[in-house]
Amino acid sequence: MTRTWGDRLRAAGSRAISVVGNLATPVERPARSESGVSTLVAAVTLAAGLMILLVMLVTWLTR
Repeated sequence: MTRTWGDRLRAAGSRAISVVGNLATPVERPARSESGVSTLVAAVTLAAGLMILLVMLVTWLTR
């Protein structure tokens, strides 16, 4: 069975997150659901976009 690069990267990312998570908090944590992760990604993306727009607005107003 051949694995695509996406599968390999996803597996490597999962291992890296597990290792870092275990080093940071070595207690049992609940498993993350796919919808929970996508909600988190959406919230971070939205916050970053709003921050960029706010910086652009402040820069424009101060000129």
